[in-house]
Amino acid sequence: MRYNKKVITLTEREAYKRLRDAAGSVDRALAVDRGSVRWRDTPVPGVLFGLALGAAHALMFVSGDDIAGQDWGDRLPGRIEAARRYLLGFPRPAR
Repeated sequence: MRYNKKVITLTEREAYKRLRDAAGSVDRALAVDRGSVRWRDTPVPGVLFGLALGAAHALMFVSGDDIAGQDWGDRLPGRIEAARRYLLGFPRPAR
């Protein structure tokens, strides 16, 4: 995958591991759907993945830079925290 004229080499397996670890460090209740992790080259290079928090589920996206750039370890937890706040806004299911 090319991003900003640099080749990013990151397997979907490694992307899942990074997402899972970042999600666990933000909130142990966050779950990354392993089967949903997919690289996309267009329109913006990055990774699509499913994220769940309780009954709230959403398809998310992080750019290639956020998961594979030089400072991905600093950036990815912030992106996951933003996704967590988004999921917290979902209404709870009726009983």
